[in-house]
Amino acid sequence: MEPIQWSRWMSVGNDALDEDHRVLIAIVNRLYDEAGRQDPTLIEAVLGELIAYTRHHFAEEEAQMLRLNYPTFAAHKALHDRLTQQVEAYRNDFRANGGNLSGEEVFLFCSDWLGKHILREDTRFGEYADSEATLAVSVAE
Repeated sequence: MEPIQWSRWMSVGNDALDEDHRVLIAIVNRLYDEAGRQDPTLIEAVLGELIAYTRHHFAEEEAQMLRLNYPTFAAHKALHDRLTQQVEAYRNDFRANGGNLSGEEVFLFCSDWLGKHILREDTRFGEYADSEATLAVSVAE
């Protein structure tokens, strides 16, 4: 098990969205080390931060998608909604079961989801946004 490492392959070509992704990675990576994965207070804090920050980030990303008329917006938004629901379910389970949820389980789920989502879905949007910007420049000329 390795912490999530930001790479240039994760860049979507938008500084604000890339920075949001770095923040999300940093939040998830707080559960990377063994001590963090065993600390119920930290696990609950990370789940809370993830819920709050993903809501903020997803709202911004979705607003940009709508502005650019992104053709697969609905499917992308559905992925965001499912992740938010899953992390909320983890937090609810954690609270209901006295902290029996494993920090490792949360780390593995979130790191896998986040890495795949950025590399597959968000970079696709970045390419679309870049092509739309290029098209707008060429039309303006």
